[in-house]
Amino acid sequence: MTMDFRHMLDRFVLIYLDNILVYSQSLDEHVEHLSTVLERLRQAKYKANRDKCEFAWQELEYLGHYVTPQGIRPLADKIQAICVWPEPTSTTNVRLFNGLADYYQRFITGYSRIAAPMMRLQLLKVPFVFDDDARSFQALKTAMLMTPVLSIYDPTLPTRVTTDASSYGIGTVLEQHYGDD
Repeated sequence: MTMDFRHMLDRFVLIYLDNILVYSQSLDEHVEHLSTVLERLRQAKYKANRDKCEFAWQELEYLGHYVTPQGIRPLADKIQAICVWPEPTSTTNVRLFNGLADYYQRFITGYSRIAAPMMRLQLLKVPFVFDDDARSFQALKTAMLMTPVLSIYDPTLPTRVTTDASSYGIGTVLEQHYGDD
């Protein structure tokens, strides 16, 4: 399905498995985008279940996120699940926790640094000893409580690029602040 919509992806369409999200800046633009998507579905001989379709929503839950015109943030119940997660007692528990936390890493400044001790616990050759790693576990839980709303890029606002590198990787973040620092 993704190939059928490749020229629309990340312009006004997101696709996950068989879910299509169409986004627009205005209602008129949305009607135009929907028309384009529905026509493409017809041409590709895909069927849309009318009972499962929702159109022209200003706010919605999508793939574990709450999306509004102001931006995107994790769903409150997902944050709560991370915050009440019991202390891991095995490598499997660590992997489960890291899987959920990793999904929301874009919302946590310095995620890789904070999560590194927990990631090391997943290694097969590392014995499971939960000591200093407990600080990492608690720090991730605390960071999830302070997740920002990620907003759509605004070319009229000041922009800052933050980079970091190590011997095994590089990271870059494009930041805009809305009067909060």
